[in-house]
Formats: sequence, C-alpha cells, structure tokens
Amino acid sequence: MREGPKTLAVALAALSLAVGLVACGGGDSPSSTTTAADRSESASSRTTADQGSPKDGEGKSGSGGGGKGADSGPSASEFTPRRHSDAGGGSEQFKVKGGDNSVQEFGEEADTSEFDAAAVVLHDFFDARAEGNWAAACTYMSKSEIESLEKLAAQAKQADRGCAEILGVLTNPAAKGAMKTEAEKANVRSLRTEGEQAFVLYTAGGRTIYAMPMANEGGDWKVASLAGTPLN
Repeated sequence: MREGPKTLAVALAALSLAVGLVACGGGDSPSSTTTAADRSESASSRTTADQGSPKDGEGKSGSGGGGKGADSGPSASEFTPRRHSDAGGGSEQFKVKGGDNSVQEFGEEADTSEFDAAAVVLHDFFDARAEGNWAAACTYMSKSEIESLEKLAAQAKQADRGCAEILGVLTNPAAKGAMKTEAEKANVRSLRTEGEQAFVLYTAGGRTIYAMPMANEGGDWKVASLAGTPLN
C-alpha cells in the first residue's frame, strides 16, 4: 500500500471510532444499480457461519454476535436485511482538481461483484445499527474494529463485555435519528480496493461524500470503522 493512503486509512479509522462512540453518526448517477435484498440470503449465510449461533456468541468478547445481554439489544438472528439501491458510477465523479484525491485514487475501482458484496455489508451494518441491533451490527465489523472496542472497554474496566454490549453502552441515544436517516439514504457510489483493504464511497441524501474503510476477511468484506468520514 502506498504511504499516503495507508496514513489516511489509519486517520479515518481513528477519527471514525471517536465519532461513532461519542456521537455515533454525530441527482444520483443512474449508471448502475445494485439491490442488497437480492443478495441478503447469501450474506446472512456468511454472517451465520462467521458468528455461530446466538447462544454460542452470548457474552463472549470479540465473538461478533454477542448474544442477547443487558445492553446488547436484540440477537443477530432477529435482524432482517432490507432492500437498497445504489447509483454506483465510480470514484472518478468525486475527484477534485488540485485537491486531495488519495481515497478516490486508492488502489483500483472494484468490479461489479465486489462492489455489490461491499454495498450489501455497508447497508446491513447501517440498518442493524439504526435498529439498535448491536449483535447484528457486530457481525459486519472487522476483527480489528472489534478489538479496538474491546480495548476501549478494558480501559473503562468493562472487559467482560462483548462487542454487542459495548456498542449498546457506548452509542449515544441522541444519534438514533441520524443513524436511521443514514441507513435509509446511504447510496454507495464506488468501491476502491487494494488487496484486503478498501474504501466504500457513498452519499447519504446530501452532497457530502463519505468514505468507509473496509477489510476483506476470508473473502467477505467487513466495515473497518464505526462511521464513514466526510471527504468534502
């Protein structure tokens, strides 16, 4: 990975972690269209394989599922993926002449299948988070992001909590409206990949362009931060 994007990736992840824990969130081009619901069954199958049954994940730190605990909310099995459409169009539409295009030029533009897979994960993560289904949200998060949460919990002397409980405790309830709006309006426009790392570029009902770091784990894309970071 080139040094510029690597540094940016670290900065984005750190900034998004802080934003997510403190505030948790706080004409589209018709060139291509993807539908999350069309692939939800396969995505759900991968999720189940990753996390095991809700009972297996209950109360386990870093399990991804987290089961149903005092602060974890509904179980992951209670989450149903929704239908979403994405405009696509690639990152070229977001390049700024003379500006910082390190994300827009990161790696290369993904093919349709990779774009679709990453879009499904991003939408499902946003939907689960908006519903307060922390156990489901954790199944779409990368291992490194879950580990970051666990370290934060350990510093707060809450090391016995799993991912779902940590999200439930640390997410600001006042951000519920913003999370719901983002989940409903998120529109994936580009996926830039390089090896096992990537950025999803998306909009959320306005002109702001967001970048969400992604990580490929065992062939499946996972969100590598709790929130996207504005690029403009």
